[in-house]
Amino acid sequence: MEILEEIKSQVEANPILLYMKGSPDAPQCGFSSQASQLLMACGER
Repeated sequence: MEILEEIKSQVEANPILLYMKGSPDAPQCGFSSQASQLLMACGER
């Protein structure tokens, strides 16, 4: 249950949370790339 507890903690601590393939600088799929660009355009990190 450690993983579920970690996810719950992250969800509670962050108003926006994105689990993605790769990183914001090097996304590994088109959806991750678009989601990352959208969040950065909105001023999110």
